[in-house]
Amino acid sequence: MTLSAQTVSKYTDAKTTLSNQVVLEQNYPNPAKGKTVINVEFSSPEAVVRVYNILGKRIEEFVVSSDKKVVIVDVSDYQEGIYLYSIEADGQKVTKRMTVKK
Repeated sequence: MTLSAQTVSKYTDAKTTLSNQVVLEQNYPNPAKGKTVINVEFSSPEAVVRVYNILGKRIEEFVVSSDKKVVIVDVSDYQEGIYLYSIEADGQKVTKRMTVKK
């Protein structure tokens, strides 16, 4: 297989695009009990991760620096139910859902 300059350029462009993506992984364990872990990836200096109840009320907020890619959420005081969590970084917002069990 021979790589041309055009092929390498396309690969480099794709890699650059991916580095600007905001990634919000599914929390684990899910359903959560006690504490849950959320892995994130972003390229800006910091991001904001927020947890909302199912009615949209903000429950908690975390400011995450670019060198920290993990958010640990203590859900022991949360009521049992479904919650939403989101990350805002690099002009993007991604939202996922988690379940809390007692």
